[in-house]
Amino acid sequence: MMLRGAVALVMMATPVMAEYRLEITDTGKRDYYCTITVALTNESAEPLTEINAFFLNYIGDTQVGRSKGASFFNVAPGASARATFETPNAPCGEVERYDMVIGACRLGASFTDKAICAGRMALTAPFGDATPLD
Repeated sequence: MMLRGAVALVMMATPVMAEYRLEITDTGKRDYYCTITVALTNESAEPLTEINAFFLNYIGDTQVGRSKGASFFNVAPGASARATFETPNAPCGEVERYDMVIGACRLGASFTDKAICAGRMALTAPFGDATPLD
């Protein structure tokens, strides 16, 4: 009984392996939109059918913008896909952090709990959090 409890504690303390890595590959400005092009790399052993998301833009702890949504589709294991996110009227060069909000997640043929996809994100600066849309 004590061994089973110890195994459960170790399993709970073991970090989940991040399976989807994000990277900004380009930034720009189009009309009054700030743009970021984001590459998502699938580091899992399973194809990713779809992640639809948008980003909240921050300077310090102050939100200064929200991008339009965009999607990553059909990303094979080891492959990458790119999507461009546009944020109207944001102070482009001043944004310090981008928090991802996941609106849809499909693994295989069916939709999956968005929290599962959010938990699989490997985020390093300038990305902050990944959260499911309520």
